[in-house]
Amino acid sequence: MLHRLRDPQARVPPTRKRVPLVSSAYCKSTPACALGRENLCITPASLFITVTYDLKRTIVAVATPPGRGAIALVRLSGQQAKEFVASRLRAQGRADWLPHRPLLGRILDALGNPLDQALVTFFPGPSSYTGEDVIEISCHGSPVVVQQIIESLLEAGAHLAEPGEFTLRAFLNGKMDLAQAEAVRDLIDSQTAFQARLAAEQLEGKLSRALEPIKKELVRILCQMETAVEFVEEGIEPEERGKLAEALQRIDQRLEELEESFRLGRIVQEGITVAIAGRTNVGKSSIFNALVENDRVIVAAIPGTTRDAVTETINLGGIPARLVDTAGIREAEDPLEQLGIQKSLEYLRQCDAVLFVLDQAVPFGEEDLRIWELVRKQRCVLVLNKEDLPPTGYLDIPPEVEEGCAAKVRVSALKRTHLQDLRESLLNAVAGGGDFEQEGVLITSVRHKRCVQEARRHLQEGIGSYQQGMSEEFPLYDFRKALDSMGQITGATTVDDILQEIFSTFCIGK
Repeated sequence: MLHRLRDPQARVPPTRKRVPLVSSAYCKSTPACALGRENLCITPASLFITVTYDLKRTIVAVATPPGRGAIALVRLSGQQAKEFVASRLRAQGRADWLPHRPLLGRILDALGNPLDQALVTFFPGPSSYTGEDVIEISCHGSPVVVQQIIESLLEAGAHLAEPGEFTLRAFLNGKMDLAQAEAVRDLIDSQTAFQARLAAEQLEGKLSRALEPIKKELVRILCQMETAVEFVEEGIEPEERGKLAEALQRIDQRLEELEESFRLGRIVQEGITVAIAGRTNVGKSSIFNALVENDRVIVAAIPGTTRDAVTETINLGGIPARLVDTAGIREAEDPLEQLGIQKSLEYLRQCDAVLFVLDQAVPFGEEDLRIWELVRKQRCVLVLNKEDLPPTGYLDIPPEVEEGCAAKVRVSALKRTHLQDLRESLLNAVAGGGDFEQEGVLITSVRHKRCVQEARRHLQEGIGSYQQGMSEEFPLYDFRKALDSMGQITGATTVDDILQEIFSTFCIGK
C-alpha cells in the first residue's frame, strides 16, 4: 500500500496539524521519487493522525505567579502578537523591534492612556519557545496593572490563553515532543533538586532518545514484513522467522526495563508517605521532630499526648517524603484518643513505608507485637530509640520482626544521633534495592507506563502469532499497534482528548 508522506518542511495549514509516528525511516529504502514538495514512499496510513487546533489565534497570559512582586511577565504568542502589542505601545525612541532586544516604552489602554512603563522583548518564530512570534512584556508586578494590560491586549484582538496552551503550541509546532512538554510541567512542579534534575533531563529529550532506537528496530522489522506482504511476487523474502522473533524479544526486554523503572520513577515523581508507628512513649514524636528538624509536635512523658496524626514533608535524598506522626496504638478509653488511633490505623494501611519504633530500654512486649501485626505487610525500618539510655534488660525482639524489616537502626531522638543512618535506611527500604542515581531512564508518568504496557501487550501478541507460523498480516497488525502505543509517549501518535488531559494540568501562561 502506497501513501504520500508530506515533506516535514512543507507548511501545514494553521488549523490542522499532521503528526507522523515515525520519520521516513519507515521506508524500505530512500524515497523512490520526488513529486514537487512531497515524497512518495512505503508507509502504513495508520501511522498518521491529525490533530485539529486553531493556530491562527494570538494568545496572551500572565507567565509569572499570581500576587504582588517587583516584576510581572505578560506573554503573547501568535501571528498577530507584534501587531497587537504595537497598537498598545508608545516606545521611547524608535520601535525597531530587533529580536531579543528589550524595547522600553509605555503600555496604553484602548483610549491611549498610559498603564505602565514596561520592557517589551520580541522573539520571532520559529526560533521562539512556541515556534511562533512571541512577545514578552516585563511590567511592574501590581495585580491591578497586570490585569489592565491583559484587558487592553484582549481588546486589541488577543485571546486569553488556556492552561498549558503555550507549551501545546510548542508541541504542535515541532519545538518539543509530548514527553518533553510534560517535563516542562514536572520541572515547574518539582519540590526537590533531584526531581528538578530528572525533569530537566526529560526536557532535554532523554526519554525520547531512549525510545528512538527501540522504535527504529521495530520499524525495521515492520519494513521486512511489509515487504514480504507487498512484494511477494518479486520474491522479496523477510529474514528467517527465528532471527526476527529474537529481535522482537529483545525489543520486548528493553520495553520491560522501561516499565520496571516506573517503580522508582513514581516514588521520585509523587513522593512517599512514611508513618511512624509504635506504642505510646517510645519516642515517635521525638523522632518526628528530629527528622523534620523542628519541634513540630508536643513531646511529653504522659501517654497519649499525640491524639491526632500530624504530617510534615521532608526531603529524603531528593524524594519528597511525607512523615506522619501517629497516635500511640493501644486500648484507649478516651473518645478523642480513640479517634486519633483510628486515624493512625488508616495511615498505616495507606502509607508506603513504616518506621516501627521500639524503646530499646524496655523489653519487647505484647503491645509491640500487636502493632507489628498491623504493619508487617508494609516496608518497615526497625528503629530502636533511646540508645542514649542504658538498657534495663534483654530487648528480646522476635526473629520474625527483625527478619521482616528492611533494616534496623539504633538512634537517639533526644541526642539527635544516627539520624542520617535512619534516613539512608529508609531510602533504601523504599527503593527496594533500586538505584535512584542510575544512568538509565526513569519513567515517572503513569501515562508513559500505560503506553509501555500497551506496547508490550501488542508486541507479545504479535510475537505469539508470528512464532505460530501465521501469515505476516496478523502479527503486522499487533506490531503497528505496539508502535502506535510507543508513539503516544512522545506525541507522534495522539488524539485531541489526550492532549486536553495533559495540557489542562499546566499553569496558565506556560
